[in-house]
Amino acid sequence: MKVQAKLKRRDALKAGGLVAGSSVLAAWTGCEKAPSSSTGAAPKDSSASRKAYAHEEYVWLSANANLPLFTAHDHPALRMAAEELGVKVTMAGPNSVDIPGLIAAIEQTTARKPAGMMVVGWDPSALVPLINKAVDSGIPVVCVDADVPASKRLAFIGTDWFDLGVRQGEAMVKALAGKKGKIALFGLIEQEIDQKAFAGFRSVAEKAGLTVLDPQQDKGNQAEAARVAAAVIQAQPDLSGMAGFDSESGPGIGQAIKEAGKAGQIIATCVDAEDQHLRLVKEGVLTAAVGQKRELFTYVGLRALFEANHSPLKFTSDDQRAGIVPIPINYNTGTYTVTKENVDLFLKSA
Repeated sequence: MKVQAKLKRRDALKAGGLVAGSSVLAAWTGCEKAPSSSTGAAPKDSSASRKAYAHEEYVWLSANANLPLFTAHDHPALRMAAEELGVKVTMAGPNSVDIPGLIAAIEQTTARKPAGMMVVGWDPSALVPLINKAVDSGIPVVCVDADVPASKRLAFIGTDWFDLGVRQGEAMVKALAGKKGKIALFGLIEQEIDQKAFAGFRSVAEKAGLTVLDPQQDKGNQAEAARVAAAVIQAQPDLSGMAGFDSESGPGIGQAIKEAGKAGQIIATCVDAEDQHLRLVKEGVLTAAVGQKRELFTYVGLRALFEANHSPLKFTSDDQRAGIVPIPINYNTGTYTVTKENVDLFLKSA
């Protein structure tokens, strides 16, 4: 999740990484196809069942709602899941990092009482009362991509950002091969997920004897990331590495490194593995790109909401009053690391 520019974020994929992996999806599919023995109802994926759920609307809400990263990954997977389940989906939210605009979109959506809501938690503190209000009004809500853990959301579906930072740290340490020095970090430094990633990176890099500098704000914008990275390169002549934690950070860092003539001298890693990131890896400007399985966010998110409404599983005589929902609470969708050794596999599918 981040700002305009040609690239993307959460940044973020195609299979696996759930709490119980593919078995969870398999279990869902089995539930959908198995007719109810007590009622003789048609299977959920039958044409009759699809018509029965056609009136249900599920809404995905985010700031920067039409970010290219979202339109390339999150939105198509959401539509795919909707087609399979026979429900309607809507995307809503402002077209910039506009938190008041996102708040207004959530309020307006809650008033319409959809069958369920997926919220990208751009601002965990500001969104808590809004999500709680929606849940209290009877609307199931899950967070995708970025969590709002203090809210009453039913589940979080997305990347473990501490682990994502660890993956970048491991790639950095491996590429430096024992060399010490300073490492610069870039991202949306006010975002909780970036802060978790910074901590994950530090847990690996500092243990290896590297000096990790304070994170730099790049505003989720490629041009700004390039400007800030160029300034850091100039101010830190002994810089050994740079790590970006916004979808725009990697391309911006890559641009600054190329313009400074430092390709191969400054090790650079980043989050997300879109076409521009991949080509910089191919060129040797970026050493590693840690990708997110973004399609899983919305594909699994919609299915989780659908199961929250329709699962035949029962744990008590009144699960709603008991506060029990028939879905997992945390879905870690996982990451993958792209390097020069395997980048061609990803370029062919980009």
